[in-house]
Amino acid sequence: MGANLWELQLIGGWRLRCDGRYLKVGLRQQRLIAALALLGSQPRPFLAGLLWPDSTDAQASGSLREAIWAISRQLPGLMTNDDGRLELADTVHLDLSDIWDTAAGPSERNRMDLLARGELLPGWYDDWVLYEQEQFRFRRLAALETMAEDRLACGDASGALEAVRAALRIDPLHGNAMRLLLRVHLSEGNHAGALSAYRDFSSRMQAEFGASLPADISGLIRPLLVHS
Repeated sequence: MGANLWELQLIGGWRLRCDGRYLKVGLRQQRLIAALALLGSQPRPFLAGLLWPDSTDAQASGSLREAIWAISRQLPGLMTNDDGRLELADTVHLDLSDIWDTAAGPSERNRMDLLARGELLPGWYDDWVLYEQEQFRFRRLAALETMAEDRLACGDASGALEAVRAALRIDPLHGNAMRLLLRVHLSEGNHAGALSAYRDFSSRMQAEFGASLPADISGLIRPLLVHS
């Protein structure tokens, strides 16, 4: 009998499937599995301190032992425990891999859908998770902006527009995404769309930061402002 095929989802929420069937997993086990998925193989003392930072060393180690025991009993084959290090099995497929491992696989359409789909572990507020969420956010923005740049260079303004709008949903005032949106509109000769986006950006910057847009963004639109 072959090994189980595990599918772990962290984008948009924690979910685990085994051979196509969703499983109910306790929060303590979820947190340990998520840490291993995001951080890779780790020694047990590190994981105990990471996951139970407000507990004594003895209490944290005990909580980790309980989580390991529950996983080994309820989810056999999901995790390895060798030489004091824990690691997810090679048969665990992580949804994040579908975004970053572009050589392995998904079409650009599927990758766009994944990048736009949602946040990493929404509703989780552990310090280590907040850090991973912020890193994921930065990487999503960079990936979407790269996709927009590539589409624009290929003359696919529609694809570029979709990617840059997905980036702006993550960060509505991200400077490079603002520039890209204006460039896409201008490449299509959509002056009305460019002016509307520029004025929306300007209003948001004033309302949120009391500041004007950077000069390079304003420079893109200045010829239109003269004639508007």
